[in-house]
Formats: sequence, C-alpha cells, structure tokens
Amino acid sequence: MLLINASKSDLKNEVFPSQIRERIDEPTNFPPSDTSPAPERVVGSRHVAQAKSCTQQRTARAEHRTDEPTTFLEPGIIGVLVSGGDCAGLNALVRAIVLHAVKSYNWRVIGIKRGFPGIWSRPMQTMDLTPEVCNNLWQTSGGIFLGSNKNASLSKAAGDGKALADLQEAFVAGYNALGLDALIVVGGDGSFAQLAEISDYGSPASQPERRPNIIAIPKTIDNDVPYTDLAIGHETALDVIVEAIDKLQTTAESHDRVIVVEVMGKDAGHIALKSGIAAGADAILIPEIPYDIEALAAHIKAILQNWKKYAIVVVAESVKTPQGEAKVRTIGADEQTRYYGVGEHIAFCLKSRLPAEVRSVTLGHVQRGGGPRAGDRLLAAKLGVAAVDFIRRGEFGRVLCTVNGEIIGVALGDVVGKTKIVEKESELVRAAVALGIYIGA
Repeated sequence: MLLINASKSDLKNEVFPSQIRERIDEPTNFPPSDTSPAPERVVGSRHVAQAKSCTQQRTARAEHRTDEPTTFLEPGIIGVLVSGGDCAGLNALVRAIVLHAVKSYNWRVIGIKRGFPGIWSRPMQTMDLTPEVCNNLWQTSGGIFLGSNKNASLSKAAGDGKALADLQEAFVAGYNALGLDALIVVGGDGSFAQLAEISDYGSPASQPERRPNIIAIPKTIDNDVPYTDLAIGHETALDVIVEAIDKLQTTAESHDRVIVVEVMGKDAGHIALKSGIAAGADAILIPEIPYDIEALAAHIKAILQNWKKYAIVVVAESVKTPQGEAKVRTIGADEQTRYYGVGEHIAFCLKSRLPAEVRSVTLGHVQRGGGPRAGDRLLAAKLGVAAVDFIRRGEFGRVLCTVNGEIIGVALGDVVGKTKIVEKESELVRAAVALGIYIGA
C-alpha cells in the first residue's frame, strides 16, 4: 500500500473530483462534543443502550477537517463483505463502491462471499468485482449477489469449539493473504459487534501490519443503528409494508374485520411507527411505549361504532404481550431465538373484547425482499462513494452515518452496543397521536 502526504491546499488540485473539493471549503468550526453517557434500558433479554438522536450527535461525531497533512491511499486492493440479514439496496451499494474505486482510482475490488466465513474459512470464498460484473442488474436487484450469513458469528463459532483467537487470526490472515489495503463491511448492530472484535485484534504498536483497515456501512430494515438517520434497506422495506397494509385495508373493509399486522424491527419501533402512519393504521404498538389492552380495545370499538366497520392495528415484533412477556420462537439447527407471534397473540386478546371478527397477519421476510426503491438506490450511491473516499483519505475504523443528508464518520466503538430507538417525544409520535392513532400510554 503506497501512501502519500498532502496538505489541505493540495485537495484543490486534481487529487479529488470537483464535487469533493467543494466540500473541503465548507466551514469546520464544530462545537465541543457532548460526552454524557447514553441512557440504557433492557428489552427482553437484550441489553440495549438508547442512542441520542442523530441530529443532536451531528457535531459531536463529525470528523473535523483541518490544515494538518492528510494521508492518501494510492491505487491498491479493497475488499467488500456483507454480513447479517439481506435487504434491498445492497447490490446497488457494492456497484457504487466498485465503479468509484475502479474508475476514479484504478483500484482492484475483491468481493468476500457469504459474510465473515468467506474470509476466515479455508479456502476463502472471493470473487473479483469489476464494472463489467457489477452492471445495471446490480442497481435494480434485491438481496445480495455476494451472499451473506446471518447466523455466523465469532462468538457462535467459538461456542462450537473454535477458539475465538483462532478465528480472529484466520480473519486477519485472510485479509493479509488477499493483499487488502482496506475492507468495507456492510452490516447491522450484530455485524458491527463482530467487526469491533476483529479490528481490535493485535497490538497496533507491536504488530501494526496485523490490524485490518476497516470502513463500516449500516444496512438494516429496522433502522436501529445509532447516529444515522437512515440505513440501507429501510425505505424500501417501508414501501413494501405500506403496500401490504394497503391491500389488507381493502379486504378488512369488505368483511368488516379488524386485522392485526405484525412487522419486523427487532428492539426498535421505527418501521412499525412509520409504516403505520403512512398506511393510515388505527393503532400502532411499538416496544418503546407501553400500551393497555383494554384501552386499545376501547379505541378500536369506538372506531367501529362511530366511524367505520373495520380497523388496522400495526404491531412491532418485539412488543410484549398484555402479560408483559416477549413472544419468541427458536429456529434453525443452531436454535436461535427470534421474535415471533405477538401480533397473533394480541389479535387473540382482542377477539373477546370487540364485536368484529379479528384476524392477524405476520408479514415476515417479505419485508426484506424485492428490488430497491429510489431512496435506497440514492443512499447506496452516496455511501458507496463515501466509503471509497474515506479509504482514500486513510480514515479507518469508522461507521458511515447519514445525518441531515450529509455523511459523517463515527468511531466504530461508539456505535457498538447501542440501539437507536423511537423517542417518545418525537415528531412522528406526536403526529400519530394528532391523527387519532392509538399508540399507547
């Protein structure tokens, strides 16, 4: 890897494209960071730290540009790895990375197949990514052509009898064997936790060559990664859910039914709240706001008696039952626990309290599927270009976060272990209440 030093004045020449040169001249007088700890809470069996709103953290986490010399990476090799559950926009993101890296800087891009096991297993699973390979089909297709592995983790593999240090060693050895100058990891909270373990491996003082250069990009339909307004996949999933609820509205109206719709979201209610408001739901239940089943039933009964003969209730998967229990099920050969079934349970509780027929629908993995909508394609383009430019500047160990339309780099350690949840006083919650939607206490 060849590095050259340049001052800020050099950036105005031909080192960067013109659109990046324009950003360099912007003011960089940021106020001091707020270092107060984020409040924590427990949801189910998971320990979740509530991240402050992204807009509050904008100045606290932005990377300051100064007149200090900046290091630039000359043409080399970068890797791309996608970990965790799939979502729309991932192929478009990989395509943006490849086009910018190859066409702007003449770098080589290697795709790591099947997530983390693709680099720590032997033989490694890789493919060369070129503009010819990453054609327009990558821009429009859902899923991820590289493949992913939602169930593979360092801790799980270690539990299977493999030493954690051995996996870390294998990961770093794979990184070095491929000749990578940097690795872009696309994932969510679980993937970033693994990434933090890997990137901390080895002593930077005694063995700097063993320390991978990492850039992380958030993707999750749940939109629960802290310090970023949007993660790749969220907006398309919202559209999919809203379209599904729109169809359920017509059948509910035809048969005078109450339909409870369970959506994903893990420990955060972003996707339930947004889709419920957008689809015109009559009630929305999210894990951040407690609810009362009698109050919910009274609200729906009043709608049926005074307004219309049907109703839609949107429920986030991690909402607890009226008895205060999380509904989960064990899936897969490795017996992983997943939220499932609270929508059906709430529908059962409403049946004896309402004069109408009550049905439940769990949308499930349809929320992850389909090609990316325009919003996710644009976000993928911005984040893909930004990731390459962060590598170009030698700024590693960062999660790329979108705040008010701008992309900032947040230290990986600041993101790991935190979940962005819905704030009870948010504008969306107030909007829901103002629209007459029941949303809890």
